[in-house]
Amino acid sequence: MEAKVPAHRRTVAQVLAVLTALDPYGLEPGTPDGAPANEYDIEAVGIARILLREGAVTVYDVEGVWMRHFSESLVLRIGVTPMAQLVDQLNDAGSRAR
Repeated sequence: MEAKVPAHRRTVAQVLAVLTALDPYGLEPGTPDGAPANEYDIEAVGIARILLREGAVTVYDVEGVWMRHFSESLVLRIGVTPMAQLVDQLNDAGSRAR
């Protein structure tokens, strides 16, 4: 019998996958010459908490988590349209994880 993975862990894993694919700093997490695979784990946990509590994240939520950890605007780093796409992907990931 397969053990059930708690919703929190599933959500963090889904969010981490989205952030790793985005890789706004070009760190190439999980690759042989890149950063550790869990490079964006702290941010993923923060975003996952919001997803689990509120059911969805907004641009402001993601920006707040990013600013708290990097003291830099993610919107300014990646652009408005990519940020909107990121929020959609995070919300989709949160839905799949629940």
